[in-house]
Amino acid sequence: MRFLSLVSGAFLLHGSAQAGPAVPAAAPPLPAAAAPSPGAQRFRGTLAEFDGPFLTLKLEGKKTVTLGMTAATRIVHNRALRLADLTPGAYVGVAALLGADGKLRAQGVRVYSESVRGQGEGEYPMDPANPARLLVNGALGAVAPGGIGGVLTVTFHGAAPNATGACTGRAAPGGCTGNADIQFARGVPIVAIEGGDTALLLPGATLTATVSADAGGTLVATTVTIERDAPAPKPVPTTP
Repeated sequence: MRFLSLVSGAFLLHGSAQAGPAVPAAAPPLPAAAAPSPGAQRFRGTLAEFDGPFLTLKLEGKKTVTLGMTAATRIVHNRALRLADLTPGAYVGVAALLGADGKLRAQGVRVYSESVRGQGEGEYPMDPANPARLLVNGALGAVAPGGIGGVLTVTFHGAAPNATGACTGRAAPGGCTGNADIQFARGVPIVAIEGGDTALLLPGATLTATVSADAGGTLVATTVTIERDAPAPKPVPTTP
């Protein structure tokens, strides 16, 4: 933390030198809202402390970083789900790998809030350099448990049918409607993306923060994602 101090010059009073009045250390300036920028940084770590205007993250290598928080900071909560928690009609995003056998296999599932329904809808490559890695965003049609996992069916609006007649691409006006059956294995993470608040910022939580600098150069979190909740406190043993 940075502190300011004032050193006064000596002056004579009745032939003796007297020190000027003590000046209290100034508090660090409160962070101001910072807009996300292309040069934004990302930090991931464990929350060490949150005192309102600032939070401190423990990073790898025992390093720490202190970030400003403002009323404009968006807090997102990732809540772990089970396959049984998935409900038909939910708006989901499935990261899937297209195998040589033509089957899609889920790598991860995200359940979005109703407020973002339709955003990024469709079936398209996550990375243009690797067309086998697909993102399927759409409405969950059915969940069929079986064996060591199950099959998820996702219905979506796409751009146009491909050479085989299957609907692909991002949703577009006058586009197509398609279905994707995606194999789901046990252990594939399922996460609900929900709005959060500062009550979840407890020591021990795992966070990812997107950060930009405010006008004064202070690092300010524009978005904080709680990837893992703080561990439950250990019970205090009672004395007989």
